[in-house]
Amino acid sequence: MTTLKNLLHDSNNGLDYTLVNDYYLPNLTAAAPAERNPTGRWGRLHKRYLKEQYPVRYNQLVLSGELGNYLAKLDRQVEEQLALIIRQMQDGAVR
Repeated sequence: MTTLKNLLHDSNNGLDYTLVNDYYLPNLTAAAPAERNPTGRWGRLHKRYLKEQYPVRYNQLVLSGELGNYLAKLDRQVEEQLALIIRQMQDGAVR
């Protein structure tokens, strides 16, 4: 009876495999997000909109790990635009 190696490396695809029971499973890990950006109201609303209207784009952002940064950036832009509009309304520039 031959014993199987616990770890294997496949040079064709560059993946490492671990022996679990009688099967070799790939060692896969999710990429850690680069930054932890809090998502505010506008980011959450846009996330829901993407899920409902553009599920393919939503999945692309999730799988690439860019969703958090994308929503945080959008949230900051909306907050800045909202603050600008409020300032203009207070100054009487927008009627």
